[in-house]
Amino acid sequence: MSNDEAMLVAPPPPPPFDPTKPSTPISFPIKTLQDLKSRSYFDSFHFSFNRSSVPLRRNIGAFPDRSRLLVCHDMKGGYVDDKWVQGCGNNAGYAIWDWYLMDVFVYFSHSLVTLPPPCWTNTAHRHGVKVLGTFITEWDEGKATCKELLATKESAQMYAERLAELAAALGFDGWLINIENVIDEVQIPNLMVFVSHLTKVMHSSVPGGLVIWYDSVTVDGQLAWQDQLTEKNKPFFDICDGIFMNYTWKENYPKASAEIAGDRKHEVYMGIDVFGRGTYGGGQWTANVALDLLKSSNVSAAIFAPGWVYETEQPPDFYTAQNKWWSLVEKSWGIVQTYPQVLPFYSDFNPGLGSHISLGGRKLSEAPWYNISCQSLQPLLEFNEGKNSDIMQVTVDGGEASYNGGGNVSFRGKLKRNAHFTARLFKPQLQLSASPISISFSVKSDKRSELSILLHFSSPSHDETKSFLMVQNESINRFGDMFLPCLLTSKQTTSGWTVHAEP
Repeated sequence: MSNDEAMLVAPPPPPPFDPTKPSTPISFPIKTLQDLKSRSYFDSFHFSFNRSSVPLRRNIGAFPDRSRLLVCHDMKGGYVDDKWVQGCGNNAGYAIWDWYLMDVFVYFSHSLVTLPPPCWTNTAHRHGVKVLGTFITEWDEGKATCKELLATKESAQMYAERLAELAAALGFDGWLINIENVIDEVQIPNLMVFVSHLTKVMHSSVPGGLVIWYDSVTVDGQLAWQDQLTEKNKPFFDICDGIFMNYTWKENYPKASAEIAGDRKHEVYMGIDVFGRGTYGGGQWTANVALDLLKSSNVSAAIFAPGWVYETEQPPDFYTAQNKWWSLVEKSWGIVQTYPQVLPFYSDFNPGLGSHISLGGRKLSEAPWYNISCQSLQPLLEFNEGKNSDIMQVTVDGGEASYNGGGNVSFRGKLKRNAHFTARLFKPQLQLSASPISISFSVKSDKRSELSILLHFSSPSHDETKSFLMVQNESINRFGDMFLPCLLTSKQTTSGWTVHAEP
């Protein structure tokens, strides 16, 4: 080889992942029964970083007596951008911000024990949503795993206790149990012990703990998805908190399942595969067809893989497509979460990803970032499709300037002279006393329009209501006959923001 020739040598492969050694904190699953049994996860360098830091709201225990919405997140095997506990630089990563439409969030992968990354638990809890991990066994490997798991009553109880211990230590709320393989019929009693003991221990160790069974293996040990509540899967339903029904059900199955479940009909979660693989209504942009039927049947729904919008790159862009898809869910199912519920309340509308970080209107960083843990309470914005000049577009925006954090609510469009437009931001449930309330908000506009906050109050019985509009002095005459005005003081910042406050 001559001196001017270069030798191309492949770099050595990275060393295998050793969870005991210090490194950038990540989330990862437990892949073997031995690791689950030995509690080796607790010896990991990453364990303490994976504890969620946001507890579930204290008033979230038993669910209200209504149909519920469960969302099961399954994307590219799990642990993508969300595995980086302290965030990463991909501001094009996947996020969810429509938490007000759901009751339960399941983090799913095909590893034996899927532990939810703390970013999902933190933001879900912030919005009042419970979070479940997944315990799954599949096919021949799963059958061998179950043979060991269910060898004795004692082993079944021990592994159940290991799962409950993980949920309590990491701060999430329970488990989806998915046994997708044949079970030796003689071991079915021990499988029942596993499910019932896990449910019992979860209830005693985690307030509001939840265990949901997936419609897969039957009480005779066969892998036979029932798609409805039958005598073959009801024994599992009877010993846990609910059943996630496989998604290939027929039109009459929800009502039939509700009749069998009786008073527990809302604990029957009928599956909907958003990718549309054999699911009623076709999933995708017609997933609302299934939701409409389930709501009228008075059962609950389990949406599987809503990341379809992101993975299939639905046009015109992820933000618009995501907002449009979830608007279909809202029209079918309605709002199930109300927040804020306590004071003080603050939101900078941070979506958990963005292209900058600001403080007091001044940019501290222009580096792209992704960290769902940083997501603020998200507004309950209504989606308006189209570019009709008479429709104002209201969106959470992580690209435009922010006063604090990395997000804002942007209003775009045109209004006729002296016209006004209102947009829903939050649906609070606050018990107020006689103490005064202080309110402040920051606005950046083109000076041709004015933005204010409108507050609606009602008596406990809702028979008396009042609305207050936070306005500057010059706007009192315009709205005085519509709302009770509340005068603001305003301060202009050097960065072009106006900070309004109720004195």
